[in-house]
Amino acid sequence: MSSLQVAHYQEKVMKELAGLSSEKIDEVVNFICFLKSKEAKKKRKRKVRSEIPANPLLSVIGIGESESPHDLAQNHDRYVYGDI
Repeated sequence: MSSLQVAHYQEKVMKELAGLSSEKIDEVVNFICFLKSKEAKKKRKRKVRSEIPANPLLSVIGIGESESPHDLAQNHDRYVYGDI
């Protein structure tokens, strides 16, 4: 994005903010922070994905996740042998 486009958007945002209450401006600021954190999270995910070939341990992340029961360790016998 060119600096001219950025200046245009900044001016547009400032005009829109001028008509808002302080509570709404706080909401806008919070939303901007949310968008920035969302973008940062995407960048971190992309970085981890790019590092997977270099670090084989990263390839096992999430391998144990499943839709199966999460109490398998506690109720192993019940699942293997049925209700005892």
